[in-house]
Amino acid sequence: MRSLELFTLLLFKQKRYKLYMKQEKFFRLLPIEGAYNIRDLGGYPTSDHKHVKWKTFIRSGDLDKLTESDLDYLTSLHIRTDIDFRSMQEKKAAADKIPSTVTQYIPLSIEAGDMTDMTHFNLNNIPGILEQAYVYIIQNAQDTYREFFRIVSEERNTPLLFHCSAGKDRTGIAAALLLGALGVDREVIMEDYMLSAEYIKGKYDAIVQAHPGFAPLTTVRKEYLEAAFQTIDTDYQGMDNYLKNQLGVDTHRLRMLYTE
Repeated sequence: MRSLELFTLLLFKQKRYKLYMKQEKFFRLLPIEGAYNIRDLGGYPTSDHKHVKWKTFIRSGDLDKLTESDLDYLTSLHIRTDIDFRSMQEKKAAADKIPSTVTQYIPLSIEAGDMTDMTHFNLNNIPGILEQAYVYIIQNAQDTYREFFRIVSEERNTPLLFHCSAGKDRTGIAAALLLGALGVDREVIMEDYMLSAEYIKGKYDAIVQAHPGFAPLTTVRKEYLEAAFQTIDTDYQGMDNYLKNQLGVDTHRLRMLYTE
C-alpha cells in the first residue's frame, strides 16, 4: 500500500511539474518583435531546491532587427552585457542593435569547425553533421566558453544577454552549460533547449520552402544536444568535471550569485 501511495504522489508531482513548465514557458519568451528565440533563463529549479534568478540571463538569436520598442523593453531590463557568439562575417552582415544600458559588447566567436571533410551535404545526413558539430564545439570551443563563464562569474556584468544567429546551437550549448553549472537537471536543460524548435518558427521559412532538405539545419533535435552531453560524459567524466577542469568554472560561486 505504501508503494502505491508513493507512486501516486510521484505521478502527481510529475504531472504538476509538466503543467508548471507548460505555463512558465509563456512567461519565458520576451515580448520582442525584431528577434527570434529571445527568452529568460530564470525560474528553472536546481538540485538544491532553489531556482535560477529571473531577469539575469537572456538567450537570443540575432539582434539586428530590433525595433525601437524592443530596445526600450530590453533597456527596462537593465541589460549590461551583450555577448555575441557569431562569426566575424555574421557580425558584419547583421550588426547588433544594442540597448542603451549595455556597457559591454563582447564578441566571442564560435566557429563550427572545419566542416570540409564532413559536409559534402548529403541532405540525408544533416542531422549527423550537426551532431558532429556539437561534439566539435564541446571539444574545441573551450577557450570561448571559459571566457563566457569568466564574464558570467562577475555579478556586475549582469543582467547579461548572450546570442548567436538563431539562438539555438552555439547559444543552446552555452545555455546548457550555464544551467548545468547552476545545478539544473539535465532533463530540464533539454526542455529549455527544445523550446528553440518552437521559438524560431518562421525565421527560416523561405530557406526551407526553397530547399526542404535543409529543414534539419533550421531547428533543434534532442540528438544534437545529446551528442554534446555524451561527449562531456565520455571524454570529460561528466558535466561537473567538464565545467571545473576544462572551463575553470566555480559552480559554488555561480549558485550563490544566481539562484534563490
